[in-house]
Amino acid sequence: MDVIQKAIVRYKDKYNITIREVKKDEGRVIIEISQDKTLDNKYLSAKELREIAKSLFVSVHDNFHIGAIEYVPLAHDKVDFKWLKAQLADHSMKIKTLANTLGIRKSIIADHHSGKKRMTNEEQAMYYYFFKSM
Repeated sequence: MDVIQKAIVRYKDKYNITIREVKKDEGRVIIEISQDKTLDNKYLSAKELREIAKSLFVSVHDNFHIGAIEYVPLAHDKVDFKWLKAQLADHSMKIKTLANTLGIRKSIIADHHSGKKRMTNEEQAMYYYFFKSM
């Protein structure tokens, strides 16, 4: 495995960044670099992504264009048990009231509220848009 391929694998493993050559024609190369969701929620800007790709390919290609796609977190990605606790406190709402309003078992909301059970994307979106509408 050559140096560039090793670096591409390292960026994928460490930062969830995908780098690939999209097109080669007439001495020109188009490179795409993108970042997906990370566990630590740390994301690079399009400029930073372009710099990474440039540093990798400048020694290999003379004429290249870099397309960078930065990750934009979804609105409900910030929803976790701390966020749910804060929303319940801000709206002076009890778990039982929320359960009755949403039609969900109280035990499920209590598990989310305590952090005992991890929320699915659908549950995060449900809580986010419910409290956003209030």
